[in-house]
Amino acid sequence: MEHRLTSEEAVLVISTAIKKELSIRNTNFEKLETGSKIERTSFTRNVVKSVQDALEANPYWRSHNLDKSIDNFYRVLHKHWD
Repeated sequence: MEHRLTSEEAVLVISTAIKKELSIRNTNFEKLETGSKIERTSFTRNVVKSVQDALEANPYWRSHNLDKSIDNFYRVLHKHWD
């Protein structure tokens, strides 16, 4: 059985990962936005990895499209920041 997150669950998982990474880096979105593309990319990769880890830790969750979804996310993100 494939488990799909509700919108609320997805927001919780993603926001938790973002808050964790902001805390680790001792930064905020304003500083991140004015930082280098390398810093923003690193931040995003770490957030995506945290989300992926959280989802994979859920015994009811699996997806054959995880890699494709992550690649699409990066493509959209990089397009926005170019």
